[in-house]
Amino acid sequence: MHPISREVIGTTIGEHTFEYTWRDMVLYALGVGAKENEMEYLYEKSLKAIPTFGAVPYWGTFGITPYRAIPRNVVISLNLNLEGSLHMSHELILHKPIPPMGATFTFDDVVADIFDRGGKGAVIRSELTAYDTDGEKVFTNIGDTYFRDYFAPDSEIYPRSEVVFPNRAPDFMERDLIPSTQNLLYRLSGDTNLLHVDSETAAQAGFPKPNMQGLCTLGYACRMSINFLFPKEPERMKRIGAQMRNPLFPGTEMELQLWKIAEYRAYFRLVDLSTGKPALEKGFIEWR
Repeated sequence: MHPISREVIGTTIGEHTFEYTWRDMVLYALGVGAKENEMEYLYEKSLKAIPTFGAVPYWGTFGITPYRAIPRNVVISLNLNLEGSLHMSHELILHKPIPPMGATFTFDDVVADIFDRGGKGAVIRSELTAYDTDGEKVFTNIGDTYFRDYFAPDSEIYPRSEVVFPNRAPDFMERDLIPSTQNLLYRLSGDTNLLHVDSETAAQAGFPKPNMQGLCTLGYACRMSINFLFPKEPERMKRIGAQMRNPLFPGTEMELQLWKIAEYRAYFRLVDLSTGKPALEKGFIEWR
């Protein structure tokens, strides 16, 4: 194993621009499974943004200047060995509602912290915050990437999740089918990683076929949770996050299991019904 110096904290990709229109917003909604009874996400007449649209520039290509040929956040720029690495958790904070009809944001992506996993690798945390043309924060992404072949001397142990599911049945359960081409539809929002489309690349990574994008499954969980907790009012969401546990493949039926634990807070997991394993675990959502 190789050490990662804490001196990389503060590494940045520099200022970028993210620009989108209402068509990008609708395409994203279709990419995370929006249905015909969710026209608030699909028709520009009274369009609303699914909040996890804010995760698009974290791992995206389209609409971003300077141009990115492949998804590439600041952690990738450290030039570490990517074998055995994975995007293990993600959190999105909404400082204000995302304009649904289009906008231009500026953002920077910065290495925020490093954690050790007690001899089981290291985790690098990055933060991407987007600002509107008035200089106000719109959303912040906090992503944790695991690196198997490294350790982090002089760093804290990776913190445990604050989420503990209640010892009772979920307050809400809903099933949904990930269509067999959903990975291809979602990649049109910018996550063009070959792992999610190319069979040879997937096989080299140890997968039987291309799998779903982790941020796509987070978008599914966000949309389905909103429908139960504060339907038709996605602008009320403040925060969402989850751990990415097991790959989910196109053509799979899955189930959202959600517990409301306080007036404006809930926990969730997203389970692959073909295996019984969670694709997303230790999920949380907060709203106003």
